[in-house]
Amino acid sequence: MVVITLGQRLTGAEVHPHLRRRVDLSIDVFRETDAPYLIFTGGETNPDVPTSEAEAMRDYAVTRGVPSERVLVESNARDTRENGFFARLLVDELDWGGDTVRVVSSCLHLRRAKYIFERCFGDDYEIDASRCVEPRASIDPEMTFSEEEIRRMSERDREFFGGTTPGDVAELRDLFEYRG
Repeated sequence: MVVITLGQRLTGAEVHPHLRRRVDLSIDVFRETDAPYLIFTGGETNPDVPTSEAEAMRDYAVTRGVPSERVLVESNARDTRENGFFARLLVDELDWGGDTVRVVSSCLHLRRAKYIFERCFGDDYEIDASRCVEPRASIDPEMTFSEEEIRRMSERDREFFGGTTPGDVAELRDLFEYRG
């Protein structure tokens, strides 16, 4: 199993309270499962912050005692779809012999993230989305989505991935217009 933590737009150079709770949970899962790798995914989504979400999460995790050699950073993703795609490319490069990917995010986000990761990873991997962090409205107002907003985002995801074969990296590359 590898543990993948999805980023969230930074408001400063360090992780904000909601993202800190995501990382704390992913560290707990990483330790509980003795996963070989803890992966953080998220790019530079805030032009006022010159670091990626993944780098900030890594730095925080290392201060919490996670060995830096077991932390991997994917800093290209700018949204949840790209989290899934770029995480898939990174996982494919690993020599770990596993087939389970544990995705950690906010509870509001996790159903959508699981669908995206299932589309990006395909049937060769089990996507475990059983652990999540509840946003706190008082300190995480940006994490408060209505059911309607979540439904609309999920519909757009189904349209985006429509017609593709789950886990087919060549099709995903074309879909994401990734050249590299």
